[in-house]
Amino acid sequence: MEPIIIKNRVFRLLGCVYYGDPFHFHSKKEWTYENEIGLLWKRFGGLIRKYSILLDKINANPEFGYEVHLEPEEYRETKQYYVIVGIEVNNIEEIPLEMFIKILPRTDYILVTTKVNSSNTEIQDLYDEWIPKNNYQNSYPYLIQAYEQKRYFGLENPASEIDWYIPIKPVEK
Repeated sequence: MEPIIIKNRVFRLLGCVYYGDPFHFHSKKEWTYENEIGLLWKRFGGLIRKYSILLDKINANPEFGYEVHLEPEEYRETKQYYVIVGIEVNNIEEIPLEMFIKILPRTDYILVTTKVNSSNTEIQDLYDEWIPKNNYQNSYPYLIQAYEQKRYFGLENPASEIDWYIPIKPVEK
């Protein structure tokens, strides 16, 4: 698994937001539709259907859905973080009232694709090994998961693939 480096990228996402520990509240595990992230996707799906005419016009990449995990400063103490699910948009003049816009900072990313059932280990290896070995560090405390319709078939399907964007910058000397 050799990551691809994406230079100078900005993501403009429109979607729904959750803040907290998505696995604690309902005592649900990761990678399940019953935890808070799964419920967030369900809520977002309903809004996509409700506002489909508008969203079809501004969706910059209709084949993809995005999930961002953003760790605020207090994450280490609280284990609570932001989860944003949504679509990438090219126009933000009009948005549904129930949705939010998040413009992520311009930065470089490493992009890697994993299978759903192996993703946690592979991504941790990137953080622990590949990033420092290649003289990079995280540029921001978040990561992005991208779900492409033609390669993601659900959590239970071992053939499902997820793209991961990890924001990076060169190690400062």
